[in-house]
Amino acid sequence: MGFLDSVRGLFGTDERTFHYVCERCDTEFESTKSDMSAVACPDCRSTKIRAVSPA
Repeated sequence: MGFLDSVRGLFGTDERTFHYVCERCDTEFESTKSDMSAVACPDCRSTKIRAVSPA
């Protein structure tokens, strides 16, 4: 855990991340957005994504 992660943890500013995979190009990525309609693939910009369990 890095210094910034430690500071964020102390002050309660840890953002929850959600894991997604793009159904168009199979890119796996994370986002702090939980509303899937507001998330687009960072590679192809498709909004056809699905949530996946973290590894």
